[in-house]
Amino acid sequence: MDGNTYPHNWSREGFLGDFVVTLRPHPINEYTEVTGPHAPHRIDLTAIKAADATDPAELPTVFARSRNDLTLSVSARSEPTPFVWRNAEYDEVHFVQEGELDYVTDWGTLSVVPGDFVFLPRAASYRVVPTTESTLRAIIETPEMVSMNPLAQPGMINAARSVRRPDPTRTSRASGETTLLIRTADGFTRFTMPRDPLAMTEVVYGQPPVWKVNLAEIQPVAYLPAGGPPLHFAETPTKDLLLYTLSSRPGGRPPQHHNADYDEIVFYFRGPAPYGGLSKPGSGIWIPKAVAHWGPREDPEGGYLAWLIESGGTLRLTSEGLAAAELMETSLFHPLKQDDA
Repeated sequence: MDGNTYPHNWSREGFLGDFVVTLRPHPINEYTEVTGPHAPHRIDLTAIKAADATDPAELPTVFARSRNDLTLSVSARSEPTPFVWRNAEYDEVHFVQEGELDYVTDWGTLSVVPGDFVFLPRAASYRVVPTTESTLRAIIETPEMVSMNPLAQPGMINAARSVRRPDPTRTSRASGETTLLIRTADGFTRFTMPRDPLAMTEVVYGQPPVWKVNLAEIQPVAYLPAGGPPLHFAETPTKDLLLYTLSSRPGGRPPQHHNADYDEIVFYFRGPAPYGGLSKPGSGIWIPKAVAHWGPREDPEGGYLAWLIESGGTLRLTSEGLAAAELMETSLFHPLKQDDA
């Protein structure tokens, strides 16, 4: 941008397909009013009334759904789940915003801390045990298989150092009758079992499919001097779901962007620097596909950690999500005001 022209990038398949770059005489992301469901919002994960915060028998609270059956939920659990959970039709990705937890799984225990992404494939059984007084997690469920596939391999993620799997020596010690909940697309089926299905003697072959990686250990990719588009580190086979680090990186401010095929959701994990108008840990933005936006600078002094979901299925906030959201402008991602243009 030189004061007279404004670059604009229209792209297919997120940042992976065809794109056209043009210069505009003025910004095309400005608006002073919007009505209808396909509108950008700020979302505050900490403001969502998570049902499991006060009742350990409750499940995470859904705050958004996509047309392709992807769901986004929030959990603020402070007590262990009084059941074992098994998802029959969805892979899960959990992001730990606050607190520490143990995931007691079929293959041992995985301890997680803030900033961790936890990958749980379908039919993996687990029990969540908080080890701090309070926790906050964002949970993605997708009917497709999620796999780590960083395009900048191997420099983006050091798999030997940064990817961690359950400790098989820390198997479940529970005894007696156990409730197992199996999740399917049409609801939940409850099994009462005489013994704990998570109890294990040893892993005799293969690698446990549950794993974690921390956001701080996923390296952002930049093409100097302009920065260029981010690269994802995990995906589903049809690329309906893509996961990125959107943490600070050199290159300044990106151009205005039309994402033709993906809704974008960004969550700000922590600073010290802000990402545009985002400075509160756990706050985020939702920009629906085909809505022009002009992201803030990505190289503020001090830096920040953030992550991005791209969803091929158009997203809609649930009533719980809307209650914790507000309309926003699409430049610095502040709440929308009448004088934003």
